Amino acid sequence: MTYSRIVLPQPAPGAFGYVRIVWRLARALRSAGPDAVISFLPLASTAGQFAAWVAGVPRRVASQRNPHGTYQPLMQLCDRIAGSAGLYTRNVANSESVHESFADYPNAYLRRLTVVHNGLAWCPSSLSRTAARTKFALPTDGPVIVNIGRLSEQKNQSFLLRVLERLPEAHLAIAGDGELRDALRTEAARLGIAERVHFLGRLDQPSIADLLAAADLFAQPSLFEGQSNALLEAMNAGVPVVASDIPPQVETLRGSGGEAVGRLLPVDDESAWVRELGGLLRDPDLRERLAARATERAADFTIERMADGFERAILWTARPPLNLPGESAATSIER
Repeated sequence: MTYSRIVLPQPAPGAFGYVRIVWRLARALRSAGPDAVISFLPLASTAGQFAAWVAGVPRRVASQRNPHGTYQPLMQLCDRIAGSAGLYTRNVANSESVHESFADYPNAYLRRLTVVHNGLAWCPSSLSRTAARTKFALPTDGPVIVNIGRLSEQKNQSFLLRVLERLPEAHLAIAGDGELRDALRTEAARLGIAERVHFLGRLDQPSIADLLAAADLFAQPSLFEGQSNALLEAMNAGVPVVASDIPPQVETLRGSGGEAVGRLLPVDDESAWVRELGGLLRDPDLRERLAARATERAADFTIERMADGFERAILWTARPPLNLPGESAATSIER
């Protein structure tokens, strides 16, 4: 049986609101009596795992989803202290690259840090390419590039708009919403490509699968990632990938020393992206080969492997300074 509870229904609760969240969460956890709590990102981990400790939860697993340097300085400090003091009984990074970003942290932090890659329970679309494009009002006879992600500086869609300006035959479909929505629409209009950019908003999982069924290429010029679920979705869907050559994406697309199953390019070279995307759009045989290799690589990142990794993290035993008894089932919190 699963259930959810909102401990404070405010999007920006302020400093006192966060204190109330911790207090209410501790009460809820003490009442529920879980054997483990899993938290995601530094705020949920520091505040949530403190509440779990206060509530007497014996196994407290934090999860790092991005390189540590991308967090706000205060969150970095709080996470560093919490992870070193033993507030987390285990600490999970979602890629080797994220793990390595903590290399200069204290040994007390690092000995609890492990890697569990992301995984997906993928359900492919049942739509044909034409039906999928019709669903999203995309052209049925021209090349379509897809990008999925929050509309933010991290995801770097503004770079993709500048690349699209130099690919006059292509359309770009972007699934996601965020703080840069209006700025990106304005930029598309300024570049004269508004009619070729399709802002689809936030989509649910079945619609993501349908959108990928409409794609010729998936492009992700992110400035940083931990391990991208959107990238894994494209790989599972059999869509050829062009991505920025940041370490986590190299890790996902290449693995340990193997040949990349997609194209990896620097995000400071628009011309390279124009050449690569344009060349792939003109070469369906190459796209098919890349798609097959991406699908094969995606099998390394399953929901079962991720669940096994978190189970090992929950059951892992150290001798943390904050020593509390107990073990077994898990409750998950995320913010």
